[in-house]
Amino acid sequence: MGILIKNVHILGAPESERTDVYITGKRIAGIGKEPRRFPVNEILDGTDKILMPGLVNAHTHAYMSVLRNYADDVPFQTWLFDRVSKVEEAMTPEEAYWGNLLSVMEMIRTGTTCFVDMQMFPRQAVRACADSGMRAMITRGLVGSDRHDEGGLRRLAEAFDEMEFAGSIAAPVTFGLGPHAIYSCGEDFLRYVTELAAEKDLPLNIHLAETQGEFDTCIKEHGLSPVAYLHSLGMLDRRILLAHCVYLAEEDYALLRRDSVTVAANPASNMKLANGFAPVTRMVREGIRVALGTDGPASNNTLNLFGEMHLLSMSQKGAEKDALAMTAEETLRCAVENGYAALGMEETHGAVETGRTADLILIDEKSPNLRPVYDRKKALVYSASGYEVSDVIIDGKLVMKDRNFVTIDGERVYYEMDRIAEKYRI
Repeated sequence: MGILIKNVHILGAPESERTDVYITGKRIAGIGKEPRRFPVNEILDGTDKILMPGLVNAHTHAYMSVLRNYADDVPFQTWLFDRVSKVEEAMTPEEAYWGNLLSVMEMIRTGTTCFVDMQMFPRQAVRACADSGMRAMITRGLVGSDRHDEGGLRRLAEAFDEMEFAGSIAAPVTFGLGPHAIYSCGEDFLRYVTELAAEKDLPLNIHLAETQGEFDTCIKEHGLSPVAYLHSLGMLDRRILLAHCVYLAEEDYALLRRDSVTVAANPASNMKLANGFAPVTRMVREGIRVALGTDGPASNNTLNLFGEMHLLSMSQKGAEKDALAMTAEETLRCAVENGYAALGMEETHGAVETGRTADLILIDEKSPNLRPVYDRKKALVYSASGYEVSDVIIDGKLVMKDRNFVTIDGERVYYEMDRIAEKYRI
């Protein structure tokens, strides 16, 4: 398939510069000059539009859209154990599929082209990605006391089964292992999962240092901060995503600078659950790679990374009392380049360049909140809502055109979600 985007402004180019972009198969085949034998199957008018790489949601739980607005205005422990966990236990795979698909819809609609998921229903997440064309790294949430724990071994077996299942259907999906947290996984189980990840060359994904209680308990039980505790288990030597990191000890910054470690910041979730503000500005200034996530729809309650970019920058400026904290450029880097780097995709994604994979979004500048145009990067972080996104291309395929979904029957998804909500309505 050949897609031609005409007369478009590429984010980062001189403000007045416009060009044509050619996509063949999965890749950008040319910029400015038409490649030989270019097959034109689709033409998109880029006039008054910005072209940029799609955003990466570095931490979420897509099936949790079933729980959107279900457990609000309650403390974290009540939210997790009294409300969310009970619905998760009752949720069926079919319900999880529609929840995943609704989340994918929202992400596509607001410019996310790849997400990192910690799942209880990985097969349903894979199906949603296959049906929509969405890119993802799926990690099965894992809980266990040690390497002999029956529940933990069952979840691990499910994770590897889902990896085999994904190979049987066409979906731009990769996998990792997702030990849930240090308070839900025993030390021996964490060591075992880390060994398996090394053996099978899989990344790790874990919640870490999200609450003051988690931090204090780790100090009490292990004499180490949560970050130092993972370091002692050899987990920071692996390609790993650490979700949250709201509470850090002074010595943690040096440990987090190590190669391959990425922190996924989730400002909206941390604020909503009253867990505080992650020290993102300091992490960035210390040279630590920080990506951006929304967390799940039960704790955010949206999956809109444009909103998350706005909140990240604003909350850091306020928390640090520094107007230069988390500039627009730094914030965009968290949402794009750092997300792809966390997934090992920095050489193939994250830039509008010839030869790169075509995971791209078009943003309509003909919106009152984006005018006048002085600096597009600042406008995207401080002014955009996310709903200015008009077209989305993933893996070289149009999945949204002129704000209409190409691969998803939105009305069917809404119908199914309304039906599911009746089961859990309080």
